[in-house]
Amino acid sequence: MENRNWTIGESVAVKPGVTDPDTGSDIGSWQGRISAIIAGEALILTIQWDSLTLKSMPVALIAWCEEEGASWSEMNLLAEEVEPVAARDTEDDVAATIAELEPQYSWLYLGGEQGQRIQQIVNRAQGHDEFAVFQTWHAYLEEHLVVPFAATVAEYQRGPVRQGDRVTVMGITFLDETYGTIVAVKHKHGVYELPLCDLKAPNADTEILQLADDYAVWFANR
Repeated sequence: MENRNWTIGESVAVKPGVTDPDTGSDIGSWQGRISAIIAGEALILTIQWDSLTLKSMPVALIAWCEEEGASWSEMNLLAEEVEPVAARDTEDDVAATIAELEPQYSWLYLGGEQGQRIQQIVNRAQGHDEFAVFQTWHAYLEEHLVVPFAATVAEYQRGPVRQGDRVTVMGITFLDETYGTIVAVKHKHGVYELPLCDLKAPNADTEILQLADDYAVWFANR
């Protein structure tokens, strides 16, 4: 089988007993299409998984790939590890499935507990457009952000409040389509409204520090 002429777009299945070269997990019977052919001492095929394989892929594997910066939608395998089969779906089905799955795991690339916490909040959104996620964060902050707490202005601001100033966050006021969750802060010159993402709370309770930092990291990398 190794000597046959493989073609781009051809559907293949992984032979029984073959394992993922990175994780060692069993991938026998997984199916996909050849998206690249790499000639060398051993013929290597890049397999883009079909929609059925993607939908049944273990969550832990997708999470591992995101954290390691590896692709979970395709894999390089030796030509001898696969065999030709009939296609089970279309390339449009694959694209739609990837588009559906990507937002559910895209923040895990941050690694560790922070990536998991951010992903859990993002996954609460009804839809994956940015403002839907803004609304989800805003509602979560309204429920969990305990005020008042001391903070430092971490970003440049127009007006009397300057970068580096100490303020006291008094409460959440509204949601802005551009700057996200806006909070009321008490400053030596008065009370002002600032984006929460522009504040740091290094001396706040652990829960407040963690939540404010998670939100700022999401906002900066959205």
